[in-house]
Amino acid sequence: MSIASDGALLQVEGLSVTFRSRDGDINALRDVSFGMAAGESLGVVGESGSGKSLTSAAIMGLLPANAVVSGSIRFMGRELLGAKESELRDLRGRRMSIISQNALTALNPVHTVGAQIIEAIRVHDDRPSRRELRDRALALLDLVGIPQPSSRIDNYPHEFSGGMRQRALIAMSVANEPDLIIADEPTTALDVTVQAQILDVLARIQERTRSSLMLITHDLGVVAGVADRVVVMYSGSIAEQADVDDLFHQTAHPYTRGLLACLPRLDARDRSTSLYRIPGFQPSPSDRPDGCTFHPRCDVAKPGLCDVDAPLLIEVGAGHIARCHLAVRHHPRPDGSDQ
Repeated sequence: MSIASDGALLQVEGLSVTFRSRDGDINALRDVSFGMAAGESLGVVGESGSGKSLTSAAIMGLLPANAVVSGSIRFMGRELLGAKESELRDLRGRRMSIISQNALTALNPVHTVGAQIIEAIRVHDDRPSRRELRDRALALLDLVGIPQPSSRIDNYPHEFSGGMRQRALIAMSVANEPDLIIADEPTTALDVTVQAQILDVLARIQERTRSSLMLITHDLGVVAGVADRVVVMYSGSIAEQADVDDLFHQTAHPYTRGLLACLPRLDARDRSTSLYRIPGFQPSPSDRPDGCTFHPRCDVAKPGLCDVDAPLLIEVGAGHIARCHLAVRHHPRPDGSDQ
């Protein structure tokens, strides 16, 4: 089951990824389905290892050779699974782009920032002159908020701060005004002030280019101010999917409630207590428990049901689905506070 409208820009259906290894197959991604409309912002949330970045890599066609992919990924009505590498290269950077979470390793240290932005443009359009390319690179640096771009365009990545490198990487990713921008934890390792600035840059770019934004993050607080709709992932599957307001105010899955309870609240009655922590750890893809994969960590799991039968995605409201036997529309948070 997925939530999508007709004419979606991106439609993912039944996406599964298995890695072949000497020790056996590892089912890393299992039956992931969702859609994105043109101009929409989608937040993809979950702990590390939940499958967020793997989903984006599958969409971009950047999986390693030992990955076996099944399902369907349709972009602008075009099936990407099984497409030739030359066709995918034509789409990457021009129609869809990805912003990596580590700009220091994503940028080439031996080329200037300006040269790398120019290359991102020229690889898809060799018509502009050198002067035109440089002017476009300057305009992009200015768009993402690099101060004095004319004096910074010839700097190398190590001469930029962490926030400036992330801005430069965003400039490269949007150089050709793609229809889909995948931002893979773009604010990781940045302080909260710079995080807010980066998110503001993404919002301004999306408004200007009318592109769709898939924001991958572990921070539900970030999603609240950016996304129109949210996909919550756990152990390689979708746990819950809903409009952002519905997800926060009518949470259906215990895992999502746990993530929300981990956030600090200004209206908390007792601020002396520590933040809530979901007990246990996410299971390894090679050693998932029977039944619901979340049941060993769940505070409402029912023995004989949740530890035996794997739940299916069920609809709990308009445009709201959850993978839980006990999915509800409204429930107290694990920390005892009410939503």
